[in-house]
Amino acid sequence: MILGTACLAAAALDGPSVCAALGRLKLQNALLCAVEGARASALNVVPAVGVRAAWEHRSRGIAAASSVRTDALVLDLPSDMDLEQVCQELFDLGRAQPGLRLSLTTPAEGPLAEPDAMGLALEDVSALGVGWWHVPSRALLAGSDDVLWFERVGRFLRGISLDDVAGGEGGLPPGLGALDLPRLAELTGRAVEATLDTDPIPDPALLSSAVDSLLAAGFR
Repeated sequence: MILGTACLAAAALDGPSVCAALGRLKLQNALLCAVEGARASALNVVPAVGVRAAWEHRSRGIAAASSVRTDALVLDLPSDMDLEQVCQELFDLGRAQPGLRLSLTTPAEGPLAEPDAMGLALEDVSALGVGWWHVPSRALLAGSDDVLWFERVGRFLRGISLDDVAGGEGGLPPGLGALDLPRLAELTGRAVEATLDTDPIPDPALLSSAVDSLLAAGFR
């Protein structure tokens, strides 16, 4: 299992803080999250599998990826970017950063927030090898079924970020809300590690029960 560092808020790119959180949760690897306000520090000590960043923070994400020597960049697209814009921007980014292994997260809203549109985008940029990074909480809040996402774009799956939903809001630790974790684990399969990727919390140790919930559901 992987720890998404957005839970650390402003310390999301602070190497010692990330390593301490991994130690408390007994996890081996991190998905660094280039959240707004986070300053990169001593990232060379972090065992990171990749970096997640909002589109507008992609430069910060690329810099963080370079610091931890990973080529994996997971991007959250802006909700107002349509299919044509997404494809053109990705081609431009691919030309500017040819060594990056790009993935797009499931959007929360906007033109690509449904499986067919995301499928068209990924097929259009297939020459770049862009992958899909699923965020089930966003699909749930948008009223779309995870099965439809996996049927349409499952072949592009590179990872999954898990937070839970309650009261119409996401960002909660898995196991505290409406996500059907065993069903998601079955859909995802064992080839993909789960990423515990919540909103900021006061103490990362509070996520230990979420780790247990994900393991019990069948994630690894």
